Amino acid sequence: TGFGAVVGTVEYMSPEQASFNQLDVDTRSDIYSLGVLLYVLLAGSPPFSRKDLEKAGMMEMLRVIREEEPSKPSTKLSTAEGLPTLAANRGTEPAKLTKLVRGELDWIVMKALEKDRNRRYETANGFAADVQRYLADEPVAAGPPSAAYRLRKFARRNKAGLAVAALTLFFLVVLGIGVGWSVRDRAMQQTRSELEAGLALKEAAGLQQRRRWPEALASAKRAE
Repeated sequence: TGFGAVVGTVEYMSPEQASFNQLDVDTRSDIYSLGVLLYVLLAGSPPFSRKDLEKAGMMEMLRVIREEEPSKPSTKLSTAEGLPTLAANRGTEPAKLTKLVRGELDWIVMKALEKDRNRRYETANGFAADVQRYLADEPVAAGPPSAAYRLRKFARRNKAGLAVAALTLFFLVVLGIGVGWSVRDRAMQQTRSELEAGLALKEAAGLQQRRRWPEALASAKRAE
């Protein structure tokens, strides 16, 4: 294999294989490919079909494999045109087949198809053991991703948009603080003006009363 060559069957290619430098590829890439194989067995087609990938061209095809999250097998099944045929081949009803795949089988497959290879099954034996646990009605090691993990994934996929949103939010907060301070200052100034006006009126009334006091004394003397 020459350096700088993309090697692998695209539908089964792991994200770390989808580059022109495949020096950092280990056995966890095989776990991904096994996950695609189980996906095909459940949903009737791989998460990314060769036909759809080849429409996009080589660079976009590799980007899709590296970055885009595949839909769950149950989701793929529910939207598949060949669902009635798939269900008939498995001797069940379409709705029942989708319901059967939803849940633990989704979790097992999606764990094997993690973009981050550190989150996949460590070995093929571990992958097989989880499938055996499912078949034996035992709790499986795989589970649905947490809300925090989904949020981190969303943030990584939408870095540019989130940066713009964060910057916009920052300026809105700064603007809101500025408007708040302005309103607060205006209210304080108005309160101060009202207090000063009240004091001035009170002082004027007192002054007027003091001016009338001699006149009142004179009137009292004349009355005597």
